[in-house]
Amino acid sequence: MARKINKPVAAASAATAPAVDTASDLDTLHPERLLLLAGGKLRVVVREYGHLEWLRLLQQAEPLVAAIAAVIGAGREPSYEEALAILAQHADALAPLVAQAADMELAVFDALQPDDGELLLMTWWGCNGRFFVRRALNRVAIARAESIRPA
Repeated sequence: MARKINKPVAAASAATAPAVDTASDLDTLHPERLLLLAGGKLRVVVREYGHLEWLRLLQQAEPLVAAIAAVIGAGREPSYEEALAILAQHADALAPLVAQAADMELAVFDALQPDDGELLLMTWWGCNGRFFVRRALNRVAIARAESIRPA
């Protein structure tokens, strides 16, 4: 029979205590991702929205949240291509959201080559997609709860 052997815990001293990595702590709280676009000529940092920033963007994000909620409400997970089609359907509302997270002028975002634009879009989604999905999941859960509530 196997048994677990615990390693002895050494007393921490100033010399042996691990350093606090505030950069990775900050990255956990607000992830930032560096992209090199336009053949490496354009350096872009994509960041997660802050709390108040996200609240201010909710109204602008509404069409995208509604589209995501419709897919989730249908009981299926969208494929990459379907998700991209949803994003493209709401490009006018989406472009300023992406540009803001990348601290990029909208005209620069509009002028990106397709491969760079898709990379930026997917990176933005990686940093901020959870905000949209959470709103959509909440909306679907409320709708389902209301539909089974007795009259």
